[in-house]
Amino acid sequence: MKRLLVVMFSLSVLLSSLSAMEARLLESFPNQVEISWDAVKGAVWYDLYLDNQPIKRVEASTLRQYLGSNEESLESNREYQVIVAARTAKDVTLAATQISVRTTSWEGHYIWENLTNNDNGGKCKRLHLEVRDTAEGLELYGYFPEERNALRLFPLVPLAEEYPQFEYHGDGDSELAFRINASIFNTTNFDPKSWKIVELEEKNSSLRTKISTKVGIFSFKTESLYIFEVSGAGEKRVLFHNTGDGLASAGIFKSPNPGENGAFVFVEKGSLADIPNK
Repeated sequence: MKRLLVVMFSLSVLLSSLSAMEARLLESFPNQVEISWDAVKGAVWYDLYLDNQPIKRVEASTLRQYLGSNEESLESNREYQVIVAARTAKDVTLAATQISVRTTSWEGHYIWENLTNNDNGGKCKRLHLEVRDTAEGLELYGYFPEERNALRLFPLVPLAEEYPQFEYHGDGDSELAFRINASIFNTTNFDPKSWKIVELEEKNSSLRTKISTKVGIFSFKTESLYIFEVSGAGEKRVLFHNTGDGLASAGIFKSPNPGENGAFVFVEKGSLADIPNK
């Protein structure tokens, strides 16, 4: 890696002075892109840079590569500059090229279908999420049969250093969204008294909300984690993990679908018009 950093200083000059090579974008996803490039005679390595940062060295037999992954996600809906440099065993640069690539957006409608008869009293037969890509970041909305409009689930309130306490049966937008969404996954007959956001966190490929809830004299914490990924077949998916501490964990409905290990796997279906029986 130290060698890659050293050669980076002169790479901008080399791009304009070396023999030409071509690179191209093959496919783009919200969290990764695939590129390819032409072979350069005498090359032992190809060094790859993303926005001037060295990220990967591959052998000369490799002429295509993914940049980013589900585990190391790129930012969605963003333009990146990619440099490919062909080098010898002694790090002599033979050729280099630069191309612009752009990741796509997570925006769209996502559906989870229950494949079993275990549906928490009919509350979890089919779930519908919408991802919106805004100037402030990703927003997540839920569609519920009893509500005419979608309710924003993330962020429940604007990000801040400190969050207020909300009444469970309050009539504000955030209180309504939390109450309806929480009731879907509540397997008990207990209604919380109040709740307060402990943490809101947004990363390239995840949204997380941690909440402290009071039920009678007791309080517990629950966490909603939405992870964005691309399947092996190229489908955009949102994986929803809902967890709780202590006794709260036993009262949370988990996905009963085989192969989901308790997480709810939502698959992107395009626009609202693409979803039947909405």
